[in-house]
Amino acid sequence: MKKAATAAVLAMTMAVTGCSTAGAEGQKSVNSEPPAETGQVPGEAGAVNSTAREIGQTVTLRDDQGRPMQVTLTGIAYRDAFAKDKTLPLTGKYALVVAFTKKSKTGGYLGSQMDNQIKWARGPEMAEAMDYNDAPWEGCIDAFTPYDTVKPDEEYKAIADFNVPAKGGTLLIEDHYGSIAVWKLPTADAGTGTEPATKFTTQNC
Repeated sequence: MKKAATAAVLAMTMAVTGCSTAGAEGQKSVNSEPPAETGQVPGEAGAVNSTAREIGQTVTLRDDQGRPMQVTLTGIAYRDAFAKDKTLPLTGKYALVVAFTKKSKTGGYLGSQMDNQIKWARGPEMAEAMDYNDAPWEGCIDAFTPYDTVKPDEEYKAIADFNVPAKGGTLLIEDHYGSIAVWKLPTADAGTGTEPATKFTTQNC
């Protein structure tokens, strides 16, 4: 189920990041929609949120117990992946950091690092947060791990990072049930919440 859903999202992101078809019937830009909470239909396992959201918009996913959890992308930033070490064996020139919040009335757990739930995609290219261990701020942002348990009614601030070859693309976050939230990423720094990582781009923590 998860592989099928991820493949569907990858196909969708190729359309989002590529050339869009002008004048598509009924098509609306995200900015034309009200900034209300958006998300998957509860119980619709394997569903893909077909509309790529913008920074600041919220998507409802489900925790490991099937309860709703609101996830909001708050900011992104691009930095030189080789800022501290020019000899790293990396394939991408950028260290992309994404900041997001999680909140749930019941508290809960969205997923572990081994669930491989947080990804970046641009056309046919994909990077996974779990595979990147050489960010300039590695070891400095443990308090913002995206894999911690959320307490009831408390906003949890999380940070994930990727080694990417280009700016832009989409952020994908998948829950235990195969539902995938998608955000379109700008090609420049935007939003808030990335500073705990970016301040250590060239200095040690």
